[in-house]
Amino acid sequence: MPRHPQDSSPIGLPVRRNRIIPFFVLCVAMALPASSEIFKWKDEAGRLHFAQDLGQVPARYRSQAASGAIKEGEGNVVQRYEPSPASLRTRRPGRASPASPGSRPVYRVRVQKTGSTMKVNVRLNDRVTAPFYIDTGASDVLLPAWVAKELELDLEGARTAYYGTANGVVQQSLVTLDSVDLGGARVEHVPASVSETMSVGLLGLSFFNHFEYRVDPGGGVVTLRPNGLVEAGRIRGGRSEDQWKAEFARLAQRRRAVESMLEEINPNWARRRSELNEALEELDRQRRLLEGEADDARVPMQWRD
Repeated sequence: MPRHPQDSSPIGLPVRRNRIIPFFVLCVAMALPASSEIFKWKDEAGRLHFAQDLGQVPARYRSQAASGAIKEGEGNVVQRYEPSPASLRTRRPGRASPASPGSRPVYRVRVQKTGSTMKVNVRLNDRVTAPFYIDTGASDVLLPAWVAKELELDLEGARTAYYGTANGVVQQSLVTLDSVDLGGARVEHVPASVSETMSVGLLGLSFFNHFEYRVDPGGGVVTLRPNGLVEAGRIRGGRSEDQWKAEFARLAQRRRAVESMLEEINPNWARRRSELNEALEELDRQRRLLEGEADDARVPMQWRD
């Protein structure tokens, strides 16, 4: 059974299970992506929108989105059938790809289509095959806890992230998978998070960032072609420049929140000050882990701002 880091608040403070997290703590976490629920809302023009993070929903629509949240396993899971972002596909002037598109292999994978869902079988670390929903709105691959157990992943001391949902804030361990293979389309060193609430995983952008892809819901086929962005240096460790910057920014945000509380706290509250100092130490440890991940992926320093 994989071991999990001690439950803590989004800023690193120890908390107990089922404890209500203070509002200011929740606000710190709301900028993080949710993974166990899909939020939908209609704007003033009647357009329907979806998000996996309640914090990404405009404030005036947040109550509407929370009340209509779709939990995994209940009803149809909302999928996003979008081509890879233009910002990733467009090549920078003067920077040639190591291989022309015509010379790259094309993978066509049949999918199981049920309602709005598209499910595929994914091979992980060359040892476990598990079902995943295609979700190009998820920043990373999301791994159910039972799959992490089958892979014998050691989660003790792992880096963690916090995800805002309609029912509160959840903490998830972050891992790097040795390999993810979808019908022969293989990517190595793939960032992923581990969810205790999901029974089926999400195949997100830390995998799809490596491909030009097209999903055909009607035909039940996903087509992938390597996009050459790894060779061009525009994807490192499964993440783009913006995604790496976001990882560092989230930790910095949590640290600033703790520092602010230390400045404002009553000097006589010794126990609370000690807890906050411990939180800073834990955040510094998390920063070192993230720096190690970035070093392994050869992430430029300007991507770490």
